[in-house]
Amino acid sequence: MKNLISDGVWSFWTGTTAEWNAKVASFEGRNVYQSAQWADHKSNAGWQTFRFIYSSNDSASDSASTTIAQCLVRPGPFKSFVVWIPGGPLGDLKTIGKGFVRAVKQHLGASVIYFRVSITLQATSELETKLRLHKWKKAKDVIGAAQSMIYLLNADQQIRVEKCSPNWKRNLKRSAKNVNAPFVWETPNPQEISSAYELMDEYKKIEGLSLQRSVSDLQSVISVFGSQLLLVRINDLNGDPLAIRGALIFDNLAWDFIALTTPAGRKTYASYSVFWYLAEKCSEAGVQQIDLSGIDPKKNKGVYDFKNGTGATPIEYQGEWEISSPSWFRPLASRLVSRRVS
Repeated sequence: MKNLISDGVWSFWTGTTAEWNAKVASFEGRNVYQSAQWADHKSNAGWQTFRFIYSSNDSASDSASTTIAQCLVRPGPFKSFVVWIPGGPLGDLKTIGKGFVRAVKQHLGASVIYFRVSITLQATSELETKLRLHKWKKAKDVIGAAQSMIYLLNADQQIRVEKCSPNWKRNLKRSAKNVNAPFVWETPNPQEISSAYELMDEYKKIEGLSLQRSVSDLQSVISVFGSQLLLVRINDLNGDPLAIRGALIFDNLAWDFIALTTPAGRKTYASYSVFWYLAEKCSEAGVQQIDLSGIDPKKNKGVYDFKNGTGATPIEYQGEWEISSPSWFRPLASRLVSRRVS
């Protein structure tokens, strides 16, 4: 179904997943959360996937498309729908006005609809102005972090070491004293990862933050992403994990996704060696940078200090914005979504 907006149209996209990934990879701000793999992963948690494309003329050809949006959708009562767009839309965001909302609403046959987008482009006042002109509101209760850090892999190990903080360098040297070396975990066990997360959660006890990960969610990621999930671990003398770290790879970029250290691993600085080994393996795979996937200097200072110590560059994303049709639905849906969406 197509809907005219200015000199272009939004339409429902029906190409293959490979074609979609190629299109995502062609845009600035490309990310794993707009990939077909992420949609497949979230479908295991009950989300439906709908993809839309804006074209500058009456066709949805590659040459004409300027904006794309992979929408994760949950239906509610009385033809209500929640639309979650992690990492997107991608492209020219001045196109995501009434025509975009109308196209998605009509395709779904919705009576009321709520949108939440998470834009992983660097925040600018210009982009904020565009969003506000189209009646988007900045989300107050956010789902993810609007701040992150980018770890660049465009230099050799020695240069990257020099960029680390003095304390990070010392702890990296201390981690080399572990009896075992880090290795790529090619056959990951979701139960083992979940149990290690539980141990870490019990140890840290961060107020208002659960570090646990369910077995089903981890199994989904492992099954869907396969070799695009690069996992590194280091064991103690009994073969139990001291630390595990994993990244999701899309195109030539990676996103820090699994990061845990057991209480025993904290004593031996194991997290430093697995991060360093993961970064090296990412570099060997052609990855240019790793998004360290969120920082919170106040609520999770320990994680922030670790990421900051690597020499990574801070970045503030445009973050989460919301809109609804009709407008009265937004405050109600916003509260519900912030509590339940993952």
